[in-house]
Amino acid sequence: MDLTWFDHLFFFLLGVVFPAMAVMSEKSGAEEDESYIQQLPPKKHIYYSNGLMLVIGALMVLTLWNVTYRDFGKLGFQDILISPAALWIVTGITLIYAGDTLYNVWQSKKEADKWKDLSHIMPTSWQDYRHFIFLALAAGSCEEIIFRGFMINYVAEMTSSFSYAEAVALIVPAFIFSISHIYQGWASVVKIASISLLFGALYMYTTSLYLVMIIHVLVDLISGAVLVTLSKKSRYHLIKTIPFCIFVHYTFIGSIIRSQHGSSFVS
Repeated sequence: MDLTWFDHLFFFLLGVVFPAMAVMSEKSGAEEDESYIQQLPPKKHIYYSNGLMLVIGALMVLTLWNVTYRDFGKLGFQDILISPAALWIVTGITLIYAGDTLYNVWQSKKEADKWKDLSHIMPTSWQDYRHFIFLALAAGSCEEIIFRGFMINYVAEMTSSFSYAEAVALIVPAFIFSISHIYQGWASVVKIASISLLFGALYMYTTSLYLVMIIHVLVDLISGAVLVTLSKKSRYHLIKTIPFCIFVHYTFIGSIIRSQHGSSFVS
């Protein structure tokens, strides 16, 4: 794959400028007062504007692939290649989010200030959640095109002559993606970094974006619902629904895997 000046510019914007802006915004956010938060636009405007920015970014990647006559299969738009490793990665993603959800449930009273600090951007009612769905769909699909499809291919091409090029291509996009979420706090950055590494590995093992997109969308939708439930202090109700959410998540992904390759795996 021959890289163009647009590849370098796009990576510079996504890999350097935007993360730097996110870190600077997080530092200034520590000094924000209540009056500043009250001046922010309604949450639904934040969801739609951020979602549209992601859609534009993904469209830029797709346009670049089209005008340079690149194979869209290389980007990840091809059949899912299932292997035992891919199933283990899906299991790891499920367990990490299940554990994180349980932790947040039990710590919700101790970390009440944390939820209050994020209440101006996170959904805290089912009315917010209706608008949040658009952002979850946009993030789950477009972020994968940008951070997995584009970035992994870009870094892999730039480091193709180095040892451990695949590891570098996996780690660099995960670092950039996690730092871009610094507004959620450093603990979330660590969690997102680990999930991003698993997403990248799943993309590499399946050679496709489809499964990663579906899992990402499901994770965001479930996380948004968890935030709404926590904000309503319905911890007991949430605890009862966690096993069901895990069951639905894993069963849905399993059905996709079986539909692709039946009951057998390719190694």
